[in-house]
Amino acid sequence: MKNIIIVLVLFSFIFLPSRGAAQDENQTVIQSIFDNALSTDIAYKQLEKLCKEAPGRLIGTPNSFKSVGLMKEYLTNLGADTVFLQSFTSPAWICHSAFLTMTIDGKEIPLQVDALGPCGSTPLPGIHAEIIEVMSLDEVRELGKEKIEGKIVFFNRPMNTTYFNVFKAYSEAVDQRYWGPSLAQEYGAVGSITRSANPNMDDFPHTGSCRMEGNKIPAIAISTNDAEKLSKVLKSNPQLKVNIQVDAEDITTQSYNLIADLKGSEKPNEYIIVAGHLDAWHNTEGAHDDGVGCLQSTEVLRLFKQLGLNNKRSIRVILYMDEELYQSGGNAYVVYSKEQQVMNYFAIESDAGGFSPRFFSVDAPDIVLEKIKKYESFLKPYGIEEITAGGSGVDIGPMKELGVPLSGYRTDWQRYFDMHHSANDTFDQVNFREMQLGSGAMASFVYLIDKYDLANQN
Repeated sequence: MKNIIIVLVLFSFIFLPSRGAAQDENQTVIQSIFDNALSTDIAYKQLEKLCKEAPGRLIGTPNSFKSVGLMKEYLTNLGADTVFLQSFTSPAWICHSAFLTMTIDGKEIPLQVDALGPCGSTPLPGIHAEIIEVMSLDEVRELGKEKIEGKIVFFNRPMNTTYFNVFKAYSEAVDQRYWGPSLAQEYGAVGSITRSANPNMDDFPHTGSCRMEGNKIPAIAISTNDAEKLSKVLKSNPQLKVNIQVDAEDITTQSYNLIADLKGSEKPNEYIIVAGHLDAWHNTEGAHDDGVGCLQSTEVLRLFKQLGLNNKRSIRVILYMDEELYQSGGNAYVVYSKEQQVMNYFAIESDAGGFSPRFFSVDAPDIVLEKIKKYESFLKPYGIEEITAGGSGVDIGPMKELGVPLSGYRTDWQRYFDMHHSANDTFDQVNFREMQLGSGAMASFVYLIDKYDLANQN
């Protein structure tokens, strides 16, 4: 028995120091990543340039192409080994303007609205019609064509502000924006108005996508303050008529995903993807959605290169185009991967705003998730509370069919929908320290993913 104890003690002395050394090395590297991220403002300044010089970067717009050029130059100057454009063809929707007015006592009163994409246009004078207010898609079905036909349907269900998880509140409210216009059209409506998916009362209309095809009706989002105002007027004047004007067009365009690689030292043909999306709605600078995600992704490359972290696998930054409308960029990269036989080892997307880090969600088999969860202890000192099962991102999502483990960087989400898809999503709303804590978290996560083999890690 005594001899067994001696052997066990010797065993522990032989093996524990190496494990402790590895932990110390990881802690030292991660500390250096955060030290650099929190003391370097190059990405923050580039975010300002992107927001101010190329706002409204919806696919097919002049500023979408300008944004690709700005970020291509930036990545080249960062010293990426390869920077290239991956071209693809996609439908696109260009919005020129949207207006809504109501007439009270002979006076036209403008309301704060913006068009939903890719809705239809109105004739030049606009559409003048009565409004019918509803609180759900089912209410439209219950009212039926007899009461809907020829009118403008006003979807006015607010977000549930009692939820802690604002993404849950958004997901419950957004059905009326996405499905509402086409359902209203099915029952004979000539237009639709949707209350903005915004938990606050303010004057910023929040746009977004709606499912529409063929002969499309005009569809607009109205600010929460003006939704309340319109609802109040309707209660005293049920025959109220409003005038909608939308000027938009559908086109087909050639567009690009912007890709930059930092070559791996041991397995250069295996790619760890870090991603955000360059496109942003026509009414916004797109700072949090998703300029921050793009710059955090470029920071991963910069931090590895500047700190000499010697990545084994190639780090591939992808700044996708067209997350917002048709998701054509994400699908185009999967086609490219199949054609070029790209070995995508892992992918992570940042598209939850530039707020403080909270967790990483992982969409992968349980055995892979359990291995990745072992990294939690290294990341918890920097705000990452857990690594958990969950979704990843719209752009990288199509890679799931290729069997690629996917991850999403998640932030403190409480203020995200204050700005989402609105003119309120501006550079000045981004805090440098919060943004760079995210950059450090992503780079540290990628460092650990690259260091340990997901297939063979003990």
